[in-house]
Amino acid sequence: MHSVSLGLAEDFLSSILILLLAGTAGGKLADWLRVPDVVLFLVLGMLLGPAGLGWVQLSAGSTANTIILLFGAAFILFHGGLMIEIDLLKQVWPTVTLLSTVGLLVTALVAAVAAVAFLHLPLLAALLLGSILASTDPASLVPIFQRFPIRAKVSQTVIMESAFTDATGTILTTVILSFVLLHQSFNWGNSLIDLLRLAVFGIAIGGLIGFCAAFLISEQDRGLLKHVTPMVVVLTVLSAYLLAEKLHASGFMSVFTAGIVVGNAGKFGLTILPQEKRAGHQFIDAIGLKLRMLIFLLLGSQMDFSIIKQHVWASLCVVLVFMLIARPLTVFVSLLPDRKAKWQREEILFFCWTRETGVIAATLAGIVSSTGIPEGQLVFAVTLIAILLTVLLQGGTTPLVAKKLSLLEDQKDAAPTH
Repeated sequence: MHSVSLGLAEDFLSSILILLLAGTAGGKLADWLRVPDVVLFLVLGMLLGPAGLGWVQLSAGSTANTIILLFGAAFILFHGGLMIEIDLLKQVWPTVTLLSTVGLLVTALVAAVAAVAFLHLPLLAALLLGSILASTDPASLVPIFQRFPIRAKVSQTVIMESAFTDATGTILTTVILSFVLLHQSFNWGNSLIDLLRLAVFGIAIGGLIGFCAAFLISEQDRGLLKHVTPMVVVLTVLSAYLLAEKLHASGFMSVFTAGIVVGNAGKFGLTILPQEKRAGHQFIDAIGLKLRMLIFLLLGSQMDFSIIKQHVWASLCVVLVFMLIARPLTVFVSLLPDRKAKWQREEILFFCWTRETGVIAATLAGIVSSTGIPEGQLVFAVTLIAILLTVLLQGGTTPLVAKKLSLLEDQKDAAPTH
């Protein structure tokens, strides 16, 4: 006779099996149909969830769901940090810094105002939605830049913005969510102090753990763990996140910083052999794809269609304000002050259109929904609508916009992208 715990474990494994099978098939179908895989993952999740066939029953508040979301977000942020090239960052660091700080706040505030106006959300819940939407998605943008030779300076800056806003966006969301859960009134002074504390200590912890990880897989001292690089990656992600959280810092900023240090080990006097780099990247790409797939399928299965039906038009208005007003404002306040970068008009227009809401925003929305706050399901639904619209409208037209703005380089002259 099965115990209750064994039965729950088997139900969980069955759900994971169904999600992985559906995700694999959905990925292949997306390639065949030439549509973003995110769209099919969400649709398949809706079909498999309680509102559809009922084959997947992982609730938003379950421990298993939260584990998948937390580890998935941490792993993807580590990958984002790994893609940052310090040499390239030096060339456009004022722009990237402004986009991921001041620009992030502008996006969050404009989206929050729209949420109050159209959805009649309380201010804190609206700010929570805005902070979630402010994160962009390098995982969706990188494949586009790999297929289309968009001007290297522009494509690399967009990717770095995406990686940094994922990290800073998670911190902003964490701070606002704490106010909501503790039923406290919002205080800008305390919030900024919390943001700085979480970020600074997260950077320090992540930097230390990242250096230790890079040392262990480097040629220095004969690389104690260089032959088990994938395991070191997992240990780095877990230790950077958990240690930072235990010390009341940002676990997400910590794993992001650790990724930057490992990805730029040479800048810290460490040499990682090409075969070890290749093994690490292959592992990270494979696991990152599966986690991204699981997250979107899982969140799609938890979609409440009654909320979407009730708020569909108001939600669309919020997303349109977010895309057409918040994004251009963010770009103007972030790019125009950076005189050193010498951004051209065509490049600024490209930035105004090119941004996608993706896996980190979806994960944060899932975490918010799992807390059980009254507005959690509505925040969750609006976020998924934003993901679908930005991926389809903005992501799908990015190459066309680049071509119209004369930002496509000849393939032979194009700089490599990562």
